[in-house]
Amino acid sequence: MDQEKYIDLHFHSNSSDGTLAPKELVNLAYENNVGMLAIADHDSISGLDEFKCNIQKGMLGVKGIEFSSYLTINNDYQRLHMLGYCFDENNNAFKSLVNEMQEKRIIAHKKFLQELKEKIKKFPYEEIKNLNITKYCWFDREIVNYLIKITYPEEIIEELKRYCKIKRFNYGNAYNLDVQKVIDAIHSAGGYAIFAHPMAYSFSNDYDEVNKVISKLISMGIDGIEIYQSDCSQKDTNWLKKIVEVNNLLYSVGSDFHKIESSDGRQIGLGIDHSLCVTETSLSNEIKRTRKYF
Repeated sequence: MDQEKYIDLHFHSNSSDGTLAPKELVNLAYENNVGMLAIADHDSISGLDEFKCNIQKGMLGVKGIEFSSYLTINNDYQRLHMLGYCFDENNNAFKSLVNEMQEKRIIAHKKFLQELKEKIKKFPYEEIKNLNITKYCWFDREIVNYLIKITYPEEIIEELKRYCKIKRFNYGNAYNLDVQKVIDAIHSAGGYAIFAHPMAYSFSNDYDEVNKVISKLISMGIDGIEIYQSDCSQKDTNWLKKIVEVNNLLYSVGSDFHKIESSDGRQIGLGIDHSLCVTETSLSNEIKRTRKYF
């Protein structure tokens, strides 16, 4: 009897802050017995076409994205990530949001490059013109890695590392979108809005705070919660499962895999030390029922 295939609807490619190309991710997922999968890059779908072209026989591909957003509760600013699935990428509201985020990234990256030019003597401003400034990433690391790749003089690279260690690149709060705007755009595009990794935020060590955020998001129209996730303990998952059941929400699974050399060893479909290996969720059942896969 064939082994049931796993589901992983949240991992990242090199179109955002992951290190592997979409084709490589599909091959890795196949090796890990993943049958339904989605690349959910940060604020971008630029890897979607390559992802679609490389889905293997027996796999179900799902359109995904992870939006950087925020929520305000009692004047308290909370940074959140909202996953979108099964959307029409040509929908005007959705496309406008993706384009807006790209423009914000370009502005932030150019500003940081100008800062480095002013602060670091002999900063190779001209040499990094080929660096991709459109994608979401740890931009300071991207610059360092690029200079290493083109074998730039080590003393300049070391000076850059020292500066970036003190003043790390950060998109800042202005980059994030109002979460209601995100939810509405995903719905406008016919997709599902899923609250990403609820146990991976600064407030996540307090169940009461997590519950406040979830309650607010429910009132704003989210469709579900990612309850199986690399950052969730079994206790966390059981608690979140009760919330989705009481509120008739969908639930999902995602490893949030970024790279093979991860500090915690998380893997596509498997999580950390095989903590995931999930073969069915209500979201995956809904996607199959509505045939919103490729």
